[in-house]
Amino acid sequence: MLESLLARLRRAIDSIAPSAETLARREAVAVQSACCNLLMEVARLESTGTAQKTAAVAQALREHHFVVADDGLESLIADAARPESRLTSYYEPVAAINRRWGAEQKARLVEQMWRVALADGGIDEYEDQLVRKLADLLYVPHTDLILARRRVENAGDGKRKVAQ
Repeated sequence: MLESLLARLRRAIDSIAPSAETLARREAVAVQSACCNLLMEVARLESTGTAQKTAAVAQALREHHFVVADDGLESLIADAARPESRLTSYYEPVAAINRRWGAEQKARLVEQMWRVALADGGIDEYEDQLVRKLADLLYVPHTDLILARRRVENAGDGKRKVAQ
């Protein structure tokens, strides 16, 4: 009983004046959600290959070493995949990533975007345009953008078709 009361009191105090640990946790969750939302924006551009693209989003999030259980990851992706979760502005997720991540991490995220775009076997013009736009907003140099795309294309199994 007393422990329950103390736990509720800690949560109440933490909601009013969050500790540094709570702020860091919230920021990490915001970046994780931002990455998932941006990756899902790339994934939802085409109606074909949805399962492959969703699997590529899950793999991308795992590779960024986010601390989330598989069921939490599925829930995060399912939330981002809902039609009402479509982004009307890229400002919030991009700003969260730009505040927290360095150039190398952002370049890796762009590479993951290319992987999601290529998951169904091809990168169409709309996927290409979106990844380029997001890379620009993330301040990823054009050279890194192109190198990331080439790495993803070269890692493919030869069955891909890439719009130029």
